[in-house]
Amino acid sequence: MLPTAPSDPALRELRVDGRPVMYTSEGRGEHVVLGIHGCPGSVRDFRWMGPCLAPDVRFVRVDLPGFGQTPLRSFPDPSFGGRADFLVRLLDALEVDRATVAGHSAGGPLALELAAAHPSRVKALGLIAAPGVTPHRAVRKYARRKWWSRALRVPILMQILGIPLRNGFESSGFPKGLPAYTLRQSIHIVAQFDFERTRRNLAKVACPTLVAWAQDDRFIEDSISRELAELAPDGPRLVFAEGGHYVQKHGAVEIGAALIELARA
Repeated sequence: MLPTAPSDPALRELRVDGRPVMYTSEGRGEHVVLGIHGCPGSVRDFRWMGPCLAPDVRFVRVDLPGFGQTPLRSFPDPSFGGRADFLVRLLDALEVDRATVAGHSAGGPLALELAAAHPSRVKALGLIAAPGVTPHRAVRKYARRKWWSRALRVPILMQILGIPLRNGFESSGFPKGLPAYTLRQSIHIVAQFDFERTRRNLAKVACPTLVAWAQDDRFIEDSISRELAELAPDGPRLVFAEGGHYVQKHGAVEIGAALIELARA
């Protein structure tokens, strides 16, 4: 279900390692839900969930470096381990000891990495339309993603590949006009996908975990989401017949209620 309207609170600036990071904060209280978008993505990917979470909890969304309004120079490392460590420093800057971390799409394995590497900082997890332990159709489509990542670091190849890269993202339904560095960073992140690492992280994590997905997701098959739901720690399982890859919009009310329950437990 959808709330009556989305929320778009003003962006705020935070300094992490002395560099700017943009985020939003709504709601209040001791219980914090941190929203981590996919790639490409931004704080707007959770705009329909804001009204469902606030004021019951404090809902913080972050533009990860290279996305939205956070410059890539704030943390250019695309690795999941490095970005998980970055999120710890982000939580420190926010003065948040523990949070329920909700990751959408490629934000899912990043949230899982954070929980596996820094279990004391994660109270509960939300994996929303997240990749699992088996390559999904969107990744299989770009089997040469590691080659693309290497090529996009060579200046002359970066220029040559710029147009087909943009065409590929736009034909997949992502917004037009995204900065070139955002598209390149998305490829660098996708090239870091390690499905066996995801499996190992799932085995390490013990915190309650929500898994939510839509059966009509054109990027991640229903079977892969079901496999993820079987392997993840106990917690709510929300499957929607419709909602596509951005199920946090169409299932905002149900997903928000589950996250509130996890955060306040």
